[in-house]
Amino acid sequence: MKYSFTLKDNNQKAYNLFTWFLFFLHIAAAMFTLNTHDNKVKITIYILLGFYAMLSIVYYFYRKHPKAPETFSLVMALLYANFWFQQVGIIAVIIFATVYLVVTVVKGKRTEVFFKDEGVHLARVFKTVVFPWTEMDNVILKDNLLTIDLKSNKIIQVEIMENSRMVDETAFNLFCKEHISR
Repeated sequence: MKYSFTLKDNNQKAYNLFTWFLFFLHIAAAMFTLNTHDNKVKITIYILLGFYAMLSIVYYFYRKHPKAPETFSLVMALLYANFWFQQVGIIAVIIFATVYLVVTVVKGKRTEVFFKDEGVHLARVFKTVVFPWTEMDNVILKDNLLTIDLKSNKIIQVEIMENSRMVDETAFNLFCKEHISR
């Protein structure tokens, strides 16, 4: 028998903060660009800053909507790409798009844990860590809180996502206890 859970991700807040950091970085770059003497560039920057202000106001009122952060992030990314293309060129757009896509892909990944006969597989964003059953001291699932106690005095304690498959805690704990005692 095998069990798998999706873990509650505590890094989402950090990813959202990074997205806001990019937003404010672009506002600072736009403000810095306003020091130019070219009126055409100034008008373009004022229009861009107006879009930023308008989008921020719309986001403020719709921020509770489930898809609001992703939609806001995508629209802002398109504005950023346009800004960098106009001010610097295609190389800056490629660099920005690469950073944005990496952050978006990492943000979308979920950490999962699989309990198999070989051991516990912790699948993170970039790599999977395997803990053999022989390294385990105890594994307990109680009230959607998973605790993995390793013999090396490390403890992994994470919350299971509520939309993760419901599992019989007693059967799961018995499964883990049997594999640890082997």
